Parts: sequence; C-alpha cells; structure tokens
Amino acid sequence: MSGEYPALLRRRALSMLQLAERLLKEGEYDLAALHAEYAAQLYLKSLLFRITGEEWRGHDVRSLIGLLAYALEEKGLRTLAEEVMDFAKKNKRILAELEEAHTRSVYGAFQYSKEQAAALLNAARSIVELAKRIERSVFGDYD
Repeated sequence: MSGEYPALLRRRALSMLQLAERLLKEGEYDLAALHAEYAAQLYLKSLLFRITGEEWRGHDVRSLIGLLAYALEEKGLRTLAEEVMDFAKKNKRILAELEEAHTRSVYGAFQYSKEQAAALLNAARSIVELAKRIERSVFGDYD
C-alpha cells in the first residue's frame, strides 16, 4: 500500500482540481471553492504520507502545511522546510480563506463570487505546485 495510497490521493487531488476548474466555469462558485480546498488537502496528505509513512486526518490546510514543514525539517531537508514556511507566511490570508471554504461553501449563509472562487482555486493550484516541487526534490518525481 505504501506507493498506492499516496498515488490514489494525488489522483483524487488532481481530479478535484479539474472539477473545481469546471465548476468555476459553470458558475458553481461555492462548489468550486469546496473542491479547490479538497484538492489542496488531498495533495498535501499524499506528500505527507510519502515523507512520513503516516496517514493524516482532518482538513486543516494550514496545519497540513505546518506538518509538511516539520516533516521536512525532521528529515534534514531544512531548505525545503523553509520554502514551505515562506509559502505559508506569504499566503497566510488566502490559506485561511481556503481552509474556511471546506465548511462555508456547504453550510454557510455566505455565497462565493466568481472572483473569490477563482482566488481560492489559484491558491489550491499554488499548493499543488509547491507539493510537486517538493516531491521532485525529495523523490525525483511527482507522478
């Protein structure tokens, strides 16, 4: 299962990202925001599993990013850990909004606009690209 599980999560994450893009084009902004958040968390969990060998629960994107930085530091990959923390610091606000989308898009009285959903989708894409760069650095791949 060691290689199958992260591959499954990555495939789901990339599918969620594509679905979020389609939903954004179709005007389903709340659902686009929700699927963007799912894409980010699933890809992070995939990478965390590859690095630590552990399954991670929950959907707190900022915590997953912090855990990723910690896991990289523990493996002696300080430069990559710093890259992750810099990303988190530079994107603090949008990461918090992406995290909130998990609940707000389903249960909240709030509706996302096209611009808001697009910003969250871009944040999710950025997280996936960061994770892919780390995978290439650590494992020589991301597929």
